[in-house]
Amino acid sequence: MTNNQIESCICSQETKSGLSLVSKKVYNTIAALIILCVYVVMTVPTAYAEDTPTDYAVAVSETGMEAASAVATMVYFPAKAAFALGGGIVGGLTYAFTGGDEEATSKIWRASMEGDYMIEPGHLTGDNPINFVGPEK
Repeated sequence: MTNNQIESCICSQETKSGLSLVSKKVYNTIAALIILCVYVVMTVPTAYAEDTPTDYAVAVSETGMEAASAVATMVYFPAKAAFALGGGIVGGLTYAFTGGDEEATSKIWRASMEGDYMIEPGHLTGDNPINFVGPEK
């Protein structure tokens, strides 16, 4: 078989989803690029701190902590977002099933939706606590 025959055979085959193998590769590449862009956008605020130290050793140390906090945020944020989304749904159901009890609903929403969504260098050094669950009021 020549290269053209192999290429036409691959392009004409369809997967179970109805996409050709070539279009499936393009779809997967676009999905991977979108996920990468989301993670880069999440990393930017943590990676660029406002304080610029003059000592080189301190600058390198702080840059390392900022990079570590960016990586930690990539792991932490999806879990926190899923928890907040679940709390939003449960809070809405609580409101519906309690006949509009706003106090019970607000307790659930406050606990699930408030708190830290990003890991900062202070969290990694232990200076600031990580608040996964919002404050109790």
